[in-house]
Amino acid sequence: MTTLQLVFAGVLGALIGSFGNVVIWRLPRRESIVFPGSRCPHCGHRLSPLELVPVLSWLALGGRCRACREPISPRYPLVEALMAALFVLLVWRWPPTEHGAAVLPLLAVVAMLVMAALIDIDHFVLPDVLTFGALGVALAGSFLAAGAPGLPGPGAALAGALTGAGVLLLINRVGGLVLRRFADTRERLFPFSLDQANLAAVVGALGGVWWGLAAGAVSLLANLLTRRVLRLSEPLVYGLWLVALLLTTTSFAVGTAEGVAGSVMAAGAWALVGALYWWVHDLVRPGAEEEVGEEEQEPVAMGFGDVKLAAVLGAFLGWERFLVGLFLAVSVGALFGVGQRLAGGGRVIPFGPYLLLGALLALFFGDAIIAWYFGLLGVGA
Repeated sequence: MTTLQLVFAGVLGALIGSFGNVVIWRLPRRESIVFPGSRCPHCGHRLSPLELVPVLSWLALGGRCRACREPISPRYPLVEALMAALFVLLVWRWPPTEHGAAVLPLLAVVAMLVMAALIDIDHFVLPDVLTFGALGVALAGSFLAAGAPGLPGPGAALAGALTGAGVLLLINRVGGLVLRRFADTRERLFPFSLDQANLAAVVGALGGVWWGLAAGAVSLLANLLTRRVLRLSEPLVYGLWLVALLLTTTSFAVGTAEGVAGSVMAAGAWALVGALYWWVHDLVRPGAEEEVGEEEQEPVAMGFGDVKLAAVLGAFLGWERFLVGLFLAVSVGALFGVGQRLAGGGRVIPFGPYLLLGALLALFFGDAIIAWYFGLLGVGA
């Protein structure tokens, strides 16, 4: 690792951060991220190349537009500096001179997730184009990462993605059920719905991941053959799910570890397949999301965008460090929430940014945290 490589990583990160500012502003507004060129948000002055130098231009202009002298938010240089710092840390941890191109997909994934998290803060939405894009890069990049310390290979990346999606999906559904006071959901999507994931969770707990996947396929096939939504109520399904988990401690079902893994991964797989279907559906039929948006009016414990984000995090962390990251995200989020309450309230921040923060901490310190935890238990990691 040379100083020149770190400098190059920092400059590249700052440039990506500058582009990220454009994405963060325009993507939620459904504007082109290419045309027109960057302009002052106040007077529309088109920025010259010298006014687009990351961080430095903002400092040189005193944080104001050169044309109208209106203040420009310090968030722009902060995003550029944050991206530069993350790129430097990632290249320092996985230097190309030692691990080849293993770090490249990680840089792309982290950049997309930072953009997604900041959009989530502003608009309470995680754009599918960023989460699914990052998931594709993470899974494809796992072939380059195989053998690099701390980065999962293809099999571990896929297992991590399904685990991440499954864990957050179950939190989403069980938490929403509690918030609805155990009333059934109004969601009635066709042909892909939550029913495939719900049934996969139950059957996966009894027979393992493959049986769970098969149960979801049967549910989908039944919908297609009858041309209607065939479903069980969620209170019943998750009552059966708890029974199935209890049965994993007996000889009636697979073992506890295989049952829990089968339930989580099968549910996560069908959640991702369904989410991908509806994303493509809405791309092909713009405005169609309004036809199926009723479920969004129900109380939820966690947004479904977090399910897709968790899949990305699991893909580049592996399932073990994903769980560490999730624990850290919940801990930091809880501390921040308590601090807000003590300070007299404040703006609510969605869970996505906490998930990303926990994942970054787990990426660098996850192995040490796991070793420390097993040390407390007196067993080897």
